[in-house]
Amino acid sequence: MHDWWGLGVVIMLMIARLGNIIIIRRRAAPGWFGASEPGVDSDLLVLLSQDRWVRIQGAVDHLKAVTSGQWLRDPTIGRAGSQALLPTLIVYLAAALVSNATQLGKILILVLLGGSVALLAIANSLTDKLLMHGYVIQRANGEPKKYRRRVELADELVKEIGRDDWAIRMGMISHKTDSDGADYISR
Repeated sequence: MHDWWGLGVVIMLMIARLGNIIIIRRRAAPGWFGASEPGVDSDLLVLLSQDRWVRIQGAVDHLKAVTSGQWLRDPTIGRAGSQALLPTLIVYLAAALVSNATQLGKILILVLLGGSVALLAIANSLTDKLLMHGYVIQRANGEPKKYRRRVELADELVKEIGRDDWAIRMGMISHKTDSDGADYISR
């Protein structure tokens, strides 16, 4: 049994995906990352959602390349708008035409879409390195360290770095003086 409608829908979805990949690759161009600072190493503490923190260490130029600037150029109304319009219309057309496929064809398309989602989820969960603008970000040796309170993280980093000005500016600790006027860090 030949299900040309089902095959056509699958091909349309593949063409739409290819079109979106081409659009993203055209828009994803490295921009300006600030003035170059060769040979200077740095630490970057990044606040994620739900009070989770990531510490990124490396050369300043590398940190700027992966954390600053605009990742995707803004779409222009004329060019990028029309480019994104075609894959979107193809997906809508595929959704409209899938009703012409046989019942088995519809089930197979559903299985293919579900399998695609599952494979993407597996690939994302197994990814331990990120490649961004030609630089690799990966977890350092060891397991992530958990802290009961944010101040424990701040205290450890202040001791390691030897300065507390960054923690005060980030609001992780507050800077006060005791009764003799000597500086101390409150918790």
